[in-house]
Amino acid sequence: MNKLTLSIALGVNIIALPTLAATEVTTLSDFFNDKGEVTTKDNYAVYETARQYLKVQQAAGVNKFQHKRVLTPTDQQPVVRMNRDTFYSMAVINVSQGATVTLPEIPEGKYMSMEVITQDHRIQAMQYGAGTFDLSTHVGDHVYIIVRTDATFTKEEVHAIQDKMRIDAKATEPFFAPQVKKSTFEEVERDLKTEMPVLLKRDGAQATFGMFTDPNDQSKELYTKEKYAVGAAIGWGGAQMQDNIYEVSGNYPADVCHQATFDDPKNQAFWSVTVYNKQGFMFDDVANVSSNTATKNADGTYTVSFGCGDDAPNNIKTKNDSGVFNLAFRHYMPSQKVRDGFRVIPLLKAVK
Repeated sequence: MNKLTLSIALGVNIIALPTLAATEVTTLSDFFNDKGEVTTKDNYAVYETARQYLKVQQAAGVNKFQHKRVLTPTDQQPVVRMNRDTFYSMAVINVSQGATVTLPEIPEGKYMSMEVITQDHRIQAMQYGAGTFDLSTHVGDHVYIIVRTDATFTKEEVHAIQDKMRIDAKATEPFFAPQVKKSTFEEVERDLKTEMPVLLKRDGAQATFGMFTDPNDQSKELYTKEKYAVGAAIGWGGAQMQDNIYEVSGNYPADVCHQATFDDPKNQAFWSVTVYNKQGFMFDDVANVSSNTATKNADGTYTVSFGCGDDAPNNIKTKNDSGVFNLAFRHYMPSQKVRDGFRVIPLLKAVK
């Protein structure tokens, strides 16, 4: 039995498991194969997670950081709905014999978090700030970590911080995954993405609730099989609700000005909003506005504009080849106000 199959079989019984004859691979280049495993909605999250693991492992190796030295460029977006809110550092770590991550001190008031993603795309609660953190998993031998570091640091400052990050792991065997048939993977992924508008219409502000959870903490009460699968397709690696609350919109015409005016949500960290094309990718060098960069109105509220021209308050361009735009509003370390239901996207209006 290949290692991914064994891991998932031991850890999660809701997923349709791959067959036992699949070839095991350790690099993204070898992941897709016409004779590989068939993807279904039940196993998509596992295979997408394997793809992300292999991508970082191929670039950096096991137990080593892949540091993103600049904010996410438009031509290097590894997953849908990336953002430029933070600098990213990722790693695939073998935790089978124990492992830790050490993060350095940063100035007070700055943001740095570490997220752990297990092989079945379950999301552990974040760790914040400096320290040495023990790593563990309920399934398999490896975890994927994301360290997010404040975007307000200069490149020189964040590079110095990244260079002080350290991984200590006793086991060095790489992550293995079965090969997957690309055509079925892409077909299922497209189908899952089309389910997001249905969730938005049905569940409104709670559309993303239950997508990113851990079977070993209280977040498991929100888990649903449906949202687990869709979450992996529309926002792989998303955080638990206690760490980030996401607002994801439907599509709006890119040639129509839209604005939202809202009270300060007073998050413990910050808020941001990022604009994407129909496929869920950033398309312009200025893709987001955040509470770190936005100008407040005289009354303390914020107005964010989308496709309204350079003179509009906190404007983000929306014109792109897909003809539509959508957005994701993120609340980092959300306030109680946001946890109680405050949302910005319902306030978005077309402006004639």
